[in-house]
Amino acid sequence: MAFLWLALCVTPACCLLHKDEDPEPPIKNLRMQPETRRLTWDLSGNVSDIGCFINSRLITKAVDKRYCQFRVLPSCQVTNFTVASTGDPPFSAGILYPRPEGHPEAAAQRLGCWVHDVDFLTCSWEAGRAAPGDVQYRLYRQDLKTYEEEECPRYGVDDRGTHIRCHFDDVSGLGEHVQFLVKGTGKGARIPCSDLTVELAGIERLSLPNITGMCNKSYSIMEWKMSSHFNHRFTYELEIQKGSDPAYTEKAPGSYFVLPNPGNYAVRLRAHARFRQTWSEWSAVRRFVVMGSGPIVFHWGLVLT
Repeated sequence: MAFLWLALCVTPACCLLHKDEDPEPPIKNLRMQPETRRLTWDLSGNVSDIGCFINSRLITKAVDKRYCQFRVLPSCQVTNFTVASTGDPPFSAGILYPRPEGHPEAAAQRLGCWVHDVDFLTCSWEAGRAAPGDVQYRLYRQDLKTYEEEECPRYGVDDRGTHIRCHFDDVSGLGEHVQFLVKGTGKGARIPCSDLTVELAGIERLSLPNITGMCNKSYSIMEWKMSSHFNHRFTYELEIQKGSDPAYTEKAPGSYFVLPNPGNYAVRLRAHARFRQTWSEWSAVRRFVVMGSGPIVFHWGLVLT
């Protein structure tokens, strides 16, 4: 009997130890759908809540455990997207999007944009350190809803003729949020793009108007009007100096301020847009001479909250 058992065991089929197969992952075939801005996957088995992470930071929860919807996708910078589910055991899977392409340091560097002088928008960048000598860059404004692209209408160049600046002369038709892409080309080189997504209200350099005034024998009324396509609520601060007295500041939530009589005043103004962190630059100094006698009058205008 012992011999029979030994004879059977020398055959491979009898002597293999049984090993359980690895369980099938609950999330597989992870893929990005840029046209809908969805990260989707195939789901099998029961899982608990599913969350989507960008560079290890939770961004959103999955819709019906089938996909995650993103408002904006990176167009150029390679980003780690991860899907994770809780369960026993927990599970996660990730992909890189977009796919890496070319030498990262060949891409345009230090891309920045700003709205200025009410109607204009300027973007600037630097040529990448690893870019070929014949590199040429082109900037595109991308619609975040349709992904349609509009190329820069007017470029500025460096000494080599390489585009390093772009000017838009009319921003009135742009949406509140815009994505800018700078794409590079060169002979025999694949150059990654650079992208920047901005809220135009947040990158506007406010243009302060001149202060105008109307004087009579009792008082001087100062008045100004702000212009902006993207910022519409402001508070103001005035720096006022009467004669040789020390300067002092006054807040003005409206666009009017009345100087008491009499006196010689030097006044300048700066503005603060709602939801902005910083004040604008100071305006040019205006001087007012208030003569005569009369009541002190204050007209603050509309209070914006």
